[in-house]
Amino acid sequence: MDYLALAFSGVVALASGGASFARLRRARIIEDTPTSKIRSAHQGYVELIGIAKEDGGVPVFSPLSQTPCLWYRFKVEEYRRSGKNSRWHVLRKGSSDAPFMMEDGTGTCFLFPEGAEVRSHRRKQWRGSSRLPVASEAAESLFSLGGRYRFTEELLQHDDPIYALGEFGSHHPPNPETLASEAQGRILNEWKQNYQSLLNRFDRDGDGQLDLAEWELARAEALRKVRRELDNSPPITVIHSMAATGDRRRPYIIATSDPKVLSRRFRWQALGLCLVSLAALAALVWQISQATWGA
Repeated sequence: MDYLALAFSGVVALASGGASFARLRRARIIEDTPTSKIRSAHQGYVELIGIAKEDGGVPVFSPLSQTPCLWYRFKVEEYRRSGKNSRWHVLRKGSSDAPFMMEDGTGTCFLFPEGAEVRSHRRKQWRGSSRLPVASEAAESLFSLGGRYRFTEELLQHDDPIYALGEFGSHHPPNPETLASEAQGRILNEWKQNYQSLLNRFDRDGDGQLDLAEWELARAEALRKVRRELDNSPPITVIHSMAATGDRRRPYIIATSDPKVLSRRFRWQALGLCLVSLAALAALVWQISQATWGA
C-alpha cells in the first residue's frame, strides 16, 4: 500500500473540503448581512458600500510601479529550474497597512486593512529581466510574456467602489463641558506660572494674595476664554472606523466588487473546491480498495 499517496489524497480532500466550506460561509454571510449607512450603522459587525477616498495623510505609492494608491499588495517571483523541475520562487511580497477612508453619502469611515481579505479588480502582472522592477515595463504588455522575474501588483485607488464587511466602531468626541473644564484647568495652570501677573489682574483688595472670591473671578475669566476658543474652533465630529473582528467566523472583507458578484464568486469557488475534495476522496477510496483487493 502506498501510504504517501493515501496521505496526500487525504490531506487534499480535507483541505479542499474545509476551504470549500469557508468560501460558502463567506457567501452566506455577505448575503445575510444587510447594508448599513455610515451615519446610522450600529456598533459591531456591519456591511458598508461606498467610494474609496484619501484620508489627507502621507501619500501612498505602490512599491513596484510607483503608482499613487490607497492600498497595495505586491509579489516578486523568480523562475527557477532544478533538474526536471521548475517553479516560481517568491523573493519578496507585502502589502500596505495604512488606513484609508470610504464615504457613502451619509458620512466617512476609516478602513484599517490589516487583517482584511482584500480583493481588487486592479491587478497587474508583468515580467522583467531584473529582480528590481522597471516602472515602464509595468505599462507595456510586451514585457509580460518573457523574463526570469515576475511581478504582481494589486491596488485600491481614489474613487474606487468599495464593499466593506467588518467590525464597525464610532469614537465620539468628549462632552463640550468636559472639554471646557479641562481647558479651563490648563489655562489656570499657565497663569499660575506667572503668579505676579495673576495677582495684578485679580487681586482686588491688594493684599498680595487671592482670596476665594478673587480666585473665582480668575476661574470665570479662564472659562470665558475657553468658550471663546471653542466657539471659534471647527466642530469636532464623530470618527467612524472599521477593522478586523478577531473572530475567524466573521471575516473582514474589503473588495471593489458588488456584494452580489462577490457572493456568487465565493459560491463558484466553493463548488470548485468541493469537486476537488470529492475527487481526492474518490482517489483515496480507490487506492484503499486496490490495496485491499490486491492483498
